[in-house]
Amino acid sequence: MSSLMLSHEQRAHGPWVKLQSEPKLFTALMYDLGVRGAQATEVFVLDDTLDFDDLGEIYGFVFLFRMMGDVKNLYKDEEYTPVENPSNVYFANQVIDNACATLAMLNIALNNPQMELGDDLKEFKEFTKEFSPPMKGFAITNHPAFRLIHNSMARHPEEALVVEEAIGKSNSAEDEPAEAYHYIAYVPVDGEVWQLDGLYPHPVSVGKYTDKKKWYDAAREVMRTRTQGFYKEQVNFVLLAITKDQLGRRKERVKECLYLNRIVEARLNELNREWRAAIVDEPTIDEILTTDEEEKINEQDGIKKEIEEFDSNRDNINKLVQLRTKWVDEIRLLQKSIERENKLKQMEKTRQTFDYGPFIREYVSILHERGELKELLNNAEEEECEIVF
Repeated sequence: MSSLMLSHEQRAHGPWVKLQSEPKLFTALMYDLGVRGAQATEVFVLDDTLDFDDLGEIYGFVFLFRMMGDVKNLYKDEEYTPVENPSNVYFANQVIDNACATLAMLNIALNNPQMELGDDLKEFKEFTKEFSPPMKGFAITNHPAFRLIHNSMARHPEEALVVEEAIGKSNSAEDEPAEAYHYIAYVPVDGEVWQLDGLYPHPVSVGKYTDKKKWYDAAREVMRTRTQGFYKEQVNFVLLAITKDQLGRRKERVKECLYLNRIVEARLNELNREWRAAIVDEPTIDEILTTDEEEKINEQDGIKKEIEEFDSNRDNINKLVQLRTKWVDEIRLLQKSIERENKLKQMEKTRQTFDYGPFIREYVSILHERGELKELLNNAEEEECEIVF
């Protein structure tokens, strides 16, 4: 039975399904998996002059490409050289069809300490970190929440671009080979860029880097070689950059303001503990920073100017109170913006994954019962219109 005949709920609880390579869908997928403050952005060129500065911090790349034949035969003729899997790289093999989208995302997220992970995802990483790549793959594909999340992203799987199973299967040996698509990931770990392909037995190091912001230069040639070959053969491919989103940047700025607020309050307490008496009707800020978060912020260059401003006024109580008020107000505005953005993300996810199939089928059925469908089709043919359902 075609999956288009199944309800959205039936697909969500069934076998792993095919997913589209749309950036918004990947952003929603990450969010539901428990990754916060990240988004997927499609990248169209890979020349040496492009530095991706406008994308901000890049956590990894997801590379989707079309091949001729079955994905399962991708490395069939290759002789594997036994390599011990590096202990500092989290890598899971793909052990089931159609799971490579979620697998690629998890291979990136679970290798990035900079990415914000939910408690469940942290526990999963800790529980499976000593597993072999195949066992990690089995743990992912047998995880009921991961499968449900993955499948909930599919609106119409038969129309998806990502098809790990061969489509248009050949009826004879003379027919053209069937098409298949596959995802792999590129991610920086401890000075090296790793190609993480779930169908390969181990991670592959593709180069070293010294500039954390431009780690992708080490993988650029590998990715570009692939894309140039695809251009020549007219093979479809998609390259997605996994980056910090606006929501993540706002959350990071909240943490910076909390840090600045803490040091200015500490200095005010040293100068005069009665300074709070002048503060009227100020709402309480519940968020706090961990010691690790404070250490990371202290190493960043982003608040260097604000620290200098604080240092130059460290004996001026009035000026310090003004600085504190500015940072507290910014925290409140950012918190409201974050709450609003979270609601918009949920609305966008609903729009992207909502199952319109039942409505379309019912609508076409009503047109047919009224005898209007045939006339509409005839009119469309006369006007040479393309009919898309």
